[in-house]
Amino acid sequence: MNTAATPLVSIVIRSMGRPTLPRALASLAAQDHPRLEVIVANARGAGHTAVPAAAGPHPVRFVDSPRRLTRPEAANAGQDAARGDWISFLDDDDELHPTHVSGLVAAAARASARGARFVHSLAHAVFEGGTQTFGQPMALTELYARNFIHMSSALWSRELVVAGARFDERCTTHQDWDFFIQCAQQTRFHFEPLKTFTWHADAGESGTWGGRNVDDAQIARMCALIFDKWKVQREALGDATRTLRSAALAAAQLRDGAGARARLAELFSLNPNDPAGLAILAGVEVASNNLDAALAAQKLAVAVRPRDAQLMFGLARLHALRGQADAARAVARHVLQLDPQHADAARLLA
Repeated sequence: MNTAATPLVSIVIRSMGRPTLPRALASLAAQDHPRLEVIVANARGAGHTAVPAAAGPHPVRFVDSPRRLTRPEAANAGQDAARGDWISFLDDDDELHPTHVSGLVAAAARASARGARFVHSLAHAVFEGGTQTFGQPMALTELYARNFIHMSSALWSRELVVAGARFDERCTTHQDWDFFIQCAQQTRFHFEPLKTFTWHADAGESGTWGGRNVDDAQIARMCALIFDKWKVQREALGDATRTLRSAALAAAQLRDGAGARARLAELFSLNPNDPAGLAILAGVEVASNNLDAALAAQKLAVAVRPRDAQLMFGLARLHALRGQADAARAVARHVLQLDPQHADAARLLA
């Protein structure tokens, strides 16, 4: 590989010097991307263990602190020290698979051509009671409502940081969610369905995830802070998207496919992957007898809003329309898990 043309990637570790740090560093040593630097930001303060000068072929720099840092303080200290063209994070109790960075860099190269300077993928989340996949395609309306991106499954351009994206130090937790919303004000996001990151979700101490790692009062405080911070932008986007969806639906009901598609194009330009808009698009495609395109649109809508029973039922109905009875029944059962009172799903099963 021509390393001169290969971007430098910075991986920041906010470290408390936990016993799992060598495992995290070993996963970085195994990365097959040839230009990688590791920044270890001391969040513990006094008494942090020594770190090696390199992780395999990749240099390691230690950003020291005489005092304990909050999560956003450590994130800013590490990101300020980063020199890479692209930046990502790894907690000291998690690990990356060997192709993780190279996969995201390849996705970033494709996405940059379409104006996206932020790429994100999936996390393999490990809990005491089992595992699950965390992550989904982007829609800004959904990101304003909840976070579905893990920092270690994302890669963002240094340009976003230079333009002012920074971890809000009021957010003692959820600072990643706020940071992603900041980035979304500057650029489109690109989702790549890779799952090359293992997240030990309930092993941390943030109080935001599973098992012992939950603090409901803290979660409520931080969510309220972020909802208030982004209220104006969230409500403006909500108003604009509702107007465009209504216009698209009205055109579709009049069987004006061209008019519906034009309004939906405006909608997706404003809010890519708008899930309700995708459901309208699926209906337009059905009316045009484009059942494959309809199914693809409805599947994407469900991926973006996976706990919406009505969107899920639309997927079941499309499978039934295509004669895929087993798939229709399987999705209808999922609908009833989300909403046990969903009469249409019960009728479809019957």
